[in-house]
Amino acid sequence: MTDYFEKAAVVWDKDPGRVQMARTIADAMINVLNPGGKELVMDYGTGTGNIALRIVEKLSHDGISAIEIREWSIGQDTALLPRFDAIVSSMTMHHVRDTAGAAHAFYTLLVPGGRVAIADLDSDNGEFHEEPGIAEHDGIDRKYLQQVFEQAGFVLVQFHEAATIQKISSRTGKIRDFTIFLMTAQRS
Repeated sequence: MTDYFEKAAVVWDKDPGRVQMARTIADAMINVLNPGGKELVMDYGTGTGNIALRIVEKLSHDGISAIEIREWSIGQDTALLPRFDAIVSSMTMHHVRDTAGAAHAFYTLLVPGGRVAIADLDSDNGEFHEEPGIAEHDGIDRKYLQQVFEQAGFVLVQFHEAATIQKISSRTGKIRDFTIFLMTAQRS
C-alpha cells in the first residue's frame, strides 16, 4: 500500500478537485474545532499536507506558522510524541486496519479536554477505490466509529456532513456521490 501512496503523491495535488476537497474538509475542521492559534495540532495521515497547510494558513494571522514533520504510525510508542490539543485526520481511517488501536493512541496523545476531528468516507460497498487492497475498510460506518472512540474514552462524539465527492464507482462504472463525514470527539 505504501508504494501506491508514494506514486499517487507525485500527482495528487495536480488535481484541482482534490485540492479543493482538502480545503473544504480543512475548513470544516477549523469551523468545528475553532482553534485559537496556540494549540499543538497533529495531522495524522497527512499525505501531501493539504489539511495541515490549510490549518496553518488560517492561523497565520495570529503568528502561527510552524509545521514539524514526524513519522509515526498507529502501533508505535506514543511516548515518542508530545501531547496534542487536537488531532485531525482526513481520509485516512479507512486505510487503518486497527481502528480501535488508532482511537486508543489518539486518546493517549491528547491532553485532557483535547479533541479529534476525523473526516472520512461513509460506508461505500468498496466502490470508492479503483484498485482492490488499497483500503482496509470499505468506508467507515459512523455508529461503529462512534462506539470505538467511546470505548477508548472519548466523549461528546458528534458527526457533521463534511463534503461529497462525485466519481465513478469502481464496481458499477457509473458516477456516484460518495459522502464524507466529520466526526469530532473530546478526551475526557
